[in-house]
Amino acid sequence: MGGLEREIITYLWAVTSPVTPAEVHQAVAPDLAYTTVMTVLSRLWNKGLLARDPKGRGFAYAPVRSEAEHRAGQIKSMLTSSGNREAVLSSFAESLSAKDAERLRRLLDQLGDGDDA
Repeated sequence: MGGLEREIITYLWAVTSPVTPAEVHQAVAPDLAYTTVMTVLSRLWNKGLLARDPKGRGFAYAPVRSEAEHRAGQIKSMLTSSGNREAVLSSFAESLSAKDAERLRRLLDQLGDGDDA
């Protein structure tokens, strides 16, 4: 994802409802051409990252997935494409702060609890 794409999707994750290209343009890149913002929104839609619904004579855009779901998908994709998943997971685990490691332990324990039910 390019820089402007990242800025736009970050903005869309922060708002609570679909927004028009004009709203995105004003909030994210008022110094750029309106058509540039429209092009980036169309590209994100073509990549399957945004949904768009008719609004007036144009469209309103919203993310297909939350930021957390998107980031989790990126991690899963990296693991899938790795030749050594265990090494990647080990390196990741070693890089976590004690607080994040504890959060991950709690989440994994919760997932494990669901398997026993």
